[in-house]
Amino acid sequence: MSPSDRRNIFCRITDLDSEADVEALVVEKLLATLGYPDDRISRKDSLDKIKVSRGRSTEQYRPDYVLRDRQRRPATIIDAKAPARDPAHYHYQVGRYAYELNQRYRGTNPVRYVAVTNGIKLILWEWDSNEPVIQMSFEDFEEDNQQFLQLRSMLAYGALDVTRATTGVFGFERPELNVLLREFNECHNIIWKKEAHGPTDAFYEFAKLMFVKLREDNRIVSRIEAEETLAPEDFNFSVAWINEQAERGISDNPMNEILFKRVRDDLEEQIRRGDKKRIFDSDEELQLRAETVLQVVERLEHYDLHSIDEDLNGRMFETFLNATVRGKDLGQFFTPRSVVKHMCHAANFTIKKEDLPLILDGCCGSGGFLIEAMTVLVHAINARNDLSNREKSELKKQLYKNHLYGIEKASKIARIARLNMYLHGDGGGKIFTTDTLDKALEPPTGLTQEIRDEVIELRHDFIDNDLKFDVVLTNPPFSMSYKSENPDENRILSQYKIASSKNEKSNVLFLERYYDLLRDGGELLTVIDNTVLNGTGSQQYRDFICDKFIIRQIIALPFNTFYRADAGVQTSILHLKKREAGEEQGPIFMAILNNIGHDDHQRYTPERDNIPRLKQAYLNWRETGEITEIFESNPDQYEALGCPFQVFMVPHDRLNPKRLDAFYYAPDLHNTISMITRRADEGILDLASGSCLRIVPNMKGREVSECRGGVFRYFDIGDVTPEGAIFKYREDLFENLPSRARLRVRANDVVFAKNISSRGTAVIVPQAFDGQLVTTGFMAIRPKDEEEALLLWSVFTSEFFRKQIYYSAITAVQPEIREDIFRRFILPIPKRKDDRENLISHARKIYDFQQSTWDALEEMKDVTRRLLYD
Repeated sequence: MSPSDRRNIFCRITDLDSEADVEALVVEKLLATLGYPDDRISRKDSLDKIKVSRGRSTEQYRPDYVLRDRQRRPATIIDAKAPARDPAHYHYQVGRYAYELNQRYRGTNPVRYVAVTNGIKLILWEWDSNEPVIQMSFEDFEEDNQQFLQLRSMLAYGALDVTRATTGVFGFERPELNVLLREFNECHNIIWKKEAHGPTDAFYEFAKLMFVKLREDNRIVSRIEAEETLAPEDFNFSVAWINEQAERGISDNPMNEILFKRVRDDLEEQIRRGDKKRIFDSDEELQLRAETVLQVVERLEHYDLHSIDEDLNGRMFETFLNATVRGKDLGQFFTPRSVVKHMCHAANFTIKKEDLPLILDGCCGSGGFLIEAMTVLVHAINARNDLSNREKSELKKQLYKNHLYGIEKASKIARIARLNMYLHGDGGGKIFTTDTLDKALEPPTGLTQEIRDEVIELRHDFIDNDLKFDVVLTNPPFSMSYKSENPDENRILSQYKIASSKNEKSNVLFLERYYDLLRDGGELLTVIDNTVLNGTGSQQYRDFICDKFIIRQIIALPFNTFYRADAGVQTSILHLKKREAGEEQGPIFMAILNNIGHDDHQRYTPERDNIPRLKQAYLNWRETGEITEIFESNPDQYEALGCPFQVFMVPHDRLNPKRLDAFYYAPDLHNTISMITRRADEGILDLASGSCLRIVPNMKGREVSECRGGVFRYFDIGDVTPEGAIFKYREDLFENLPSRARLRVRANDVVFAKNISSRGTAVIVPQAFDGQLVTTGFMAIRPKDEEEALLLWSVFTSEFFRKQIYYSAITAVQPEIREDIFRRFILPIPKRKDDRENLISHARKIYDFQQSTWDALEEMKDVTRRLLYD
């Protein structure tokens, strides 16, 4: 990666030339992220100088920043240095300054941390230690980076106040984030095992306890901010308080009967006022026994969750949600976080002083897209130096309350989304329970009046007020269909011009629905299955996309993206802009990923995640128009469906409306074709095409009827070794064979697997299978003679042929090539006689060896049969 492409959430690395750049572009933005009000930041000009020594020399020194707590006591010292200077060399300055400040507060030592950064590195120490607590590189300043999350947790405004106020009283402290996630998981397992709840129900019960915990922590912190003196009995979320209630005969399960009831009733009041939508039922109770509650409380009581900012708190809880509740448990496909991140960062969010973008996810699931969008926008608001703290606070309130719309058909999932949004910033007020695809927004029958009122509210926004959105971020369900035979679904189908059949998938309908809901120039970022982008029956959808939108990005996701939900679907990120009058398609940013943070076995692989590089390349392209091409091989040789990580740009005149998938434009394929073409120009190869060969058609009608009653040998793709040897087969009546046994072959035919997972599997049909059957998962070629069969077999097993299958295959669930695609394949054949004869000679040796192995295997079976039965 070139230096100009290296960037983090704050700036490009090339933006950092001086100490002033580091202050403005790194430290100031970091302080905004940490939530420090301006009057709690003492900058250099207001600080006293002190004399510090190093060896025999002394100097006058003052740092660039002293961060203060709520009582205006110094808490953290930060110094900025020029990029060429090593932060480690300046620990003596900040350390000595911390010592001098702490001397002024004898017995309390309010300064806890010191830090030095040159913008490229940041080092954090405890004030009286030489050992770094955190060391961060330039690329570590990203939202989900563990070092950055830990830094924010430690230095967030007000975090140290709580620790000081509760030390010796109750021991209330900020947890390390990885420790807290581990504790969350242990609590979930306690509930799951002790109460015999399923994972989803265990999650709900834990969520209820989390609401109680957060409410109680907020109460404690409010008292600390009011400078009240606390006693151990003030901490209600504690084992001691629970035992005290039981001993006094007030309640055997006070967490349910007292504390959760308060949370529930308070939320109920907010629902009545119209400030919130339902998360818990009005008569909801904790479905946990007292001893289970006690065990969970014991694990969490000393952790201060309030002092972790709401964004971090929500991120941890969302991580916990995704880790404990599998998508299939909820009937959902959780979109992997790295995919959500890229889509949200790629969206063109614009913030004016009093104007925020309107954002929609019409199938919001647990709220992942809305939460990430909220995070991006909150950080952008915090980074605005032209806004006062009051203005920033008002903008964030507007964002939470009015600018994040989510719609979810399943009421249970809608409640999870509201819960998730609540933890991230008290959002969720615009999460609705209905079917987004119903353009009429008919209030449903048979449901509660509360849900009917939600739909009426949404109808008022969408229809009466003609609300239009700036950005849609979404991952519609891939497999859900609307059928005309169902009256309710037919009513919805009839609303769509894009619907071309009596059975239409919802992800296609969403394209039209979102087009209607976007303002002109608004952006749609969606995960979509590749059948829409390249399937032979999907051309009308591609025409709709090209006619109604400008295509910004097409990103091919790894095949393992949704393995965690037990779905092996080839998907892409499609980034579209609603076409404005007279607007023409420009170049398209494309990429093919091989890793988004996990491998085929769902093991966490952050070091291989392509998303950070993808994000940098896209933002650079968006801002400069210059593409940083990337081509990196997949380091995991065991990922059969992996490929090189590729980032590239496709000019508008190269866009083929029949193929909108990034695979079709892959540099890996086109570079190889160019190389083969050069070899042909040099006279080394002849280039044939698939159209020159005789393709054996699958049997139909009369041919199938004639086979009935006959006994046939049959082999499938799985019965063939990667080297092309048949190691097993089935022999049975035709009607007993699989329905895919519809390709009848002759000796010397060459068959090859059409699907990408078995690409390169090719067989010369032996004499023993003359007139027999193979699976229609093969394509069969009938050569002119034995030499052509051997040549074709060599070509079909080559890496070049495998690449053509991989990149040219279509559809999403089991991508494969069709006959019309194969006819366009390039088949490199040796031109020189010596090369040709040499290739045929080696192919014949392999084929003869396989034949002799086959004959020996058959003879062995005959001997065994005679010994046992003759």
